[in-house]
Amino acid sequence: ADLCGGKVHVWTALGLLLAFAVVCIGTFEATRLTTHVLRSPCTVLGSEVIDVGTCTLCDYGVPTECEVHPIATARLAVTFKPLHSQDNVTGYVWYCKGRAAVDPCQRQSRFLDQLSLDANRYVSSVPPSGPVPCTVGEVFAYMQLHAAEGKEHQCYYSSRDPEGEDVWLTMPSPGLVDHAWFQKHVGYPVFLALGGLVLLSVLLGCLALEDATASMLRHSGSPAMWPP
Repeated sequence: ADLCGGKVHVWTALGLLLAFAVVCIGTFEATRLTTHVLRSPCTVLGSEVIDVGTCTLCDYGVPTECEVHPIATARLAVTFKPLHSQDNVTGYVWYCKGRAAVDPCQRQSRFLDQLSLDANRYVSSVPPSGPVPCTVGEVFAYMQLHAAEGKEHQCYYSSRDPEGEDVWLTMPSPGLVDHAWFQKHVGYPVFLALGGLVLLSVLLGCLALEDATASMLRHSGSPAMWPP
């Protein structure tokens, strides 16, 4: 009876943990699957280049020669009317967004903004970038491809971002849009990670419980029950 009662309590706890994990993962997946890329005509209002630091690179020659590379981020302000809205909003098309938060000399940087799309589309129209990404010249060159004030474009934005914090001028992949939105709403990725961790814990708990139950049953039987 004690064994059965103990198992009921354990299985109840595991069931609650499983339900919690399903809710966490389901919240993330429901948010991801109901996020869409929307399109709207937009107009460029202006541009801005923001200096975020410098990177000094030196060679190994004698004497040592060093080069200073200014690093920047930039954005275009655009106005558009979100779906189901009566008023226009001002959104931003970013280039090297978040560059200020990483080491200026970091060579491997991945961005989820317009630069990542233009780098593939206009590879022959823009001079090769410097030894580090997001130098002032590179950012300015890409931004100038779309920077003419008053020019009409098709803007793309997330259905969960009607205020236009992140806007693209080229059709982005749904995964890129999701990633950009989840970076600003880290609670959802935390739900996913927590749900996965709880599911793993439930699986290990079930295996351990079954092993312990089988072991107790083997040792609780009377000798007369076993064959000679």
